[in-house]
Amino acid sequence: MTGLLAVLILVSVDAGPPGAPDGGVRAPAPPRSPEDEEVIRNLDLLEHLAEGQALEMLLELDADRSKPDR
Repeated sequence: MTGLLAVLILVSVDAGPPGAPDGGVRAPAPPRSPEDEEVIRNLDLLEHLAEGQALEMLLELDADRSKPDR
């Protein structure tokens, strides 16, 4: 009885449309325009700035913790 129930549950689960690609194969990415490249460069710059700010904040917190309590 439990085997039949398990089969019914598996059959009722939607597996997507038949013939869907499988195996992790992705479609090739479309070519990037010059504007896309500029946005990507600016995003990288902003990420590096944010990382630098986070590092400065951690260093300040570490300095505050190393001070003796009053």
